[in-house]
Amino acid sequence: MQFHPKAHGERLCRDLAAAAALLALGGSMALAGGGATPAGIGAIDLTRALSSLRPDYRLYIGALRPLDPHRRRNLYMALVQPGATDPSGRGSAPLAGTGARNDIVFDEGAIRAGHSGAFRLLLLDHEYFHARHLAETTTVPPAGRVPAEIERRFNEAAAWGFNIAEARAGRYPGLRLDELREALDRYRDHYLALRGLVEREDPGRWHALALALRRPDLITTNDSRLSLDRLRPSGRGRSTATP
Repeated sequence: MQFHPKAHGERLCRDLAAAAALLALGGSMALAGGGATPAGIGAIDLTRALSSLRPDYRLYIGALRPLDPHRRRNLYMALVQPGATDPSGRGSAPLAGTGARNDIVFDEGAIRAGHSGAFRLLLLDHEYFHARHLAETTTVPPAGRVPAEIERRFNEAAAWGFNIAEARAGRYPGLRLDELREALDRYRDHYLALRGLVEREDPGRWHALALALRRPDLITTNDSRLSLDRLRPSGRGRSTATP
């Protein structure tokens, strides 16, 4: 079947608009579904919430740690190498490959400001998806050997798409409509930015990347077997959910 990038992008925007409208009209049941414990602010609270949401998180995530509150950052949370403290540092890029395990760092002020506990669950799940994606245990394949900005946009579009699907399934009880819209906006922005980058730098690759993003919601149950010789830096400075 012939692939038309412009038509696919227009279809994506229509689908996102329809999803938002559907949830606005009849999605209160899904957004208020049962499940995980709402997330508090501290590292212990967030760890408990993540454990309630994703009991297998320890296979992919080592620790959750707050960032220095005296430094301004433009992020909610980030996935970093174990022990790393500066998510913007090149040496903090999370490990990738079968068996990869990374840490989550978070800005307490950013995740506290005006957001519900359900949105903090969504952010935790966002980083959980990144961790599983880098460990090669999702249905979305790695972006491959591409420039760092293309990899970043691809990974973020996949993670936000996953969040949207999980929100529609009621995974984040009490998620507000404005918080869902933020996730929709971020998915759209990363997807369209990715399309612009790839069509300009490597038009032939867009078909494969776009196909990979059609179902970012399905996380596989493949075992993650530790293989240290295959671990490598992911090539990106951080995995952010930017406020």
